[in-house]
Amino acid sequence: MIRIHDAAIPNSEFEDVNLAGSRFIDVNLEGATFHDINFTGLKISAARAPDARFEHISMDRASFASMDMKAVRFSNVDFSGAEISDCNVEGMRINGHLVTDLLALAEKA
Repeated sequence: MIRIHDAAIPNSEFEDVNLAGSRFIDVNLEGATFHDINFTGLKISAARAPDARFEHISMDRASFASMDMKAVRFSNVDFSGAEISDCNVEGMRINGHLVTDLLALAEKA
């Protein structure tokens, strides 16, 4: 095990590296890029990710809880089998339609 503490190694590159079981605590990854990464079992907590971009990612069985997703955009996403519960959907739109309006129509049916 290598323990790195209070270090500055900006613009570093890691290629073909096994970091399984590693922990990153109080780390600045601003502007970092991850490509072809196995994040199976990944846990991210107490993080800030404004302007983050997630592209070409499989998130089968992933879960999201206690998150601020204001003004987040999803496009070309496969939500089949996805579930949303106990969430504030005020102002949320799906294909231009307010979710609250869609839910109200579903309740009437």
